[in-house]
Amino acid sequence: MIDERASKRRLPSPPPARIARLALVLGAAVLACAARADVIVLKNGDRLTGKVVHKMGDELTFATDYAGTLKLKWSDIAALATPKPVSLMISEERVLKGTLGAGTSAGHAVFIPAPPPGAPKGEAPPARDIALADVRFVNPTIEESGAGILWTGHVNAGGASTSGNSTNGTLHVEADVTGRARHSRVLAGGEYNRATSNEIESASNWRARGEYDRFYRNKDFSYTRATFEHDPFKALELRSTLGVGIGYQFYESPALNLSLQGGLDYVVVDNIGVPDQNYAAPAWVLRYDQKPFGLNMQFFHQQDGTVSLDSRNSIVLHTQTGVRAPIGLGINATLQYNYDWTSDPPAGRFSADRTLLFTLGYAW
Repeated sequence: MIDERASKRRLPSPPPARIARLALVLGAAVLACAARADVIVLKNGDRLTGKVVHKMGDELTFATDYAGTLKLKWSDIAALATPKPVSLMISEERVLKGTLGAGTSAGHAVFIPAPPPGAPKGEAPPARDIALADVRFVNPTIEESGAGILWTGHVNAGGASTSGNSTNGTLHVEADVTGRARHSRVLAGGEYNRATSNEIESASNWRARGEYDRFYRNKDFSYTRATFEHDPFKALELRSTLGVGIGYQFYESPALNLSLQGGLDYVVVDNIGVPDQNYAAPAWVLRYDQKPFGLNMQFFHQQDGTVSLDSRNSIVLHTQTGVRAPIGLGINATLQYNYDWTSDPPAGRFSADRTLLFTLGYAW
């Protein structure tokens, strides 16, 4: 006699095509009854209800009442419906507004365009089937849509002053601004430091920088940049650089940014009391910031450096590493460590400068 339990264990599992059809049927039933929530059916048959927030690349941000905000792979979605209109950018790179319904096959959706402003009541463009793989953005930001530039940045300041048996003072001010459009980016920033000890100046320096990036195929970009630095305590009246090169944006989001770029700089150094220098130098820039583990605190590290072609021992390196924590109303506190190093300082000068900073500032 055949063991009934063993027989059940040997039953074949449904083929993938059947699972996909089942997911679509289930999705269509749910989409028909979901009047307020957006509905997603994954290729494994799971169903989620909530609100579509944003899609970029292969990541969809989906807000739910029961599990918070989820990050889903767009390529894992079999069906999608949005009873309320959303903005889409399909392969033709123009923004369309309308609702989505379950398509006739996995990975497809029916797009129902919203009537254009001023159209007679009851008249609307015809619905059409779209492949979800062709959707570049859902609810694109202003820079993703090409409608404008998204400006972000921060201004920080810190200092101290003492008087009495000793008179000392320190001041640090820095600012960074980024303007992001669909195919380009502008970066500008600078910092100023001053310190006195018993009314005698012990530090006074500033550094300014600017860059323009042009993006290709979303992540590849070319850049043009310039930097200027003044520090008489390094016997440096002015170091000016102008550089061009290429870069790659590995990640770009509010939670994680990482880019690496390299190229060639032309450096002009006006020294104090020692011979001036002009040289070409391979250069690199690394930018990284992240809010790990869902924390609102931001860890960051940025470095840029050059290596002279005239002398491989002539290396200049600037780094900034720290953590930035919001306090409220756009105010943030920053703990930061700066390390500046040159391989061939003038006689009597040190190779490295180290600065530990605590500042308060405003971010937008």
